[in-house]
Amino acid sequence: MEATMRMYEPSQEIILSSGSASSFPNNLSVFHHEAKHTTFACIAHKNQVNTVNWDPKMEGFTSDTIPIKNGDCDKPLIVLQAKYCMPLLRSFPLLVIASPEGAMIFDPRNSKMLAWSPIDSLSRSSENDDESSRFTRGISCVENTIVVGTFTGDILVFSCSGENSVQAKKPLQEHKSAIADIATCNFDELTCSCDVSGVIAVWSKSLKSVQKTISTEHEINCMNVLRKQAIVGTFLGQLLFYSTLTGQLMAEVNAHVRQINAIAVAPESAYVMSAGDDTVIRIWKLHTRKPESYKVEWRHNEIVENMPLMGAQFTNGRGSAFVVAAYDYAKLFFYKIAKKTTPTGNN
Repeated sequence: MEATMRMYEPSQEIILSSGSASSFPNNLSVFHHEAKHTTFACIAHKNQVNTVNWDPKMEGFTSDTIPIKNGDCDKPLIVLQAKYCMPLLRSFPLLVIASPEGAMIFDPRNSKMLAWSPIDSLSRSSENDDESSRFTRGISCVENTIVVGTFTGDILVFSCSGENSVQAKKPLQEHKSAIADIATCNFDELTCSCDVSGVIAVWSKSLKSVQKTISTEHEINCMNVLRKQAIVGTFLGQLLFYSTLTGQLMAEVNAHVRQINAIAVAPESAYVMSAGDDTVIRIWKLHTRKPESYKVEWRHNEIVENMPLMGAQFTNGRGSAFVVAAYDYAKLFFYKIAKKTTPTGNN
């Protein structure tokens, strides 16, 4: 009888220095620094960011905690999302923080804040706004520009002009509803933003204009971009694939039974990973290149018992390993491509 071959296998759990993943979508960022042969990861926990990094052999782990405070009055801030971004003019990634009061940029090497953009300064923000409804979320990086979405629909913009020089620029105003997520595919030089009303904006490379607007009429919780497809995850557990060229819905997958909190992509292998509140991780293969027919192929499942999943990221562009963060759990789950086994048979 032939042995069943699993695509990925659990490798180990990575211990965080303190705290655990808060219940926010996209609550895990992973960045592989090829020049330093180091992988960095971070999650948001209450008013701090927990960071951890490791070497290729996964033997040397370093963890840290960065407290986050208001850039104007030193008051602790709830962290809604944290993400590593690597502008072209930097030799080390920046740590971008989204909070209810604004967005800020840190140098993670010394925890120094380099830039702060409060949402009070937005023209569409009002003192009468309910404090509980104010937020920033959706972080991405395009060359030397970092963008962060807001509850007003405005997109905060930061420009990196040197190793330690970051300035806040004029916000982008395209969406009429709160931003749900922003994602960039560097291979295709393509950035998309989406809002809670289901509208996707496909931006030009320079972010100066919108090339296409797609109305999905779905409530979106997270998004990613791969092979000129905008891939969105809904609160009903659906994965929806839209062509950024035509706006057409290319595929609809009932991937999860509860809301999807994270979508990750591996551009070199065209793998798509989804994870959500149903404790399930699913790996898909996206087929878009002719003469093959358009297809979303299921490849792998993982179940993390009794743990809603808040974040999931591949560790490299090949998709040879991935990391997952679970709500209220002080460790990260690490999975790698399974070693091939020799099939066995019964004589």
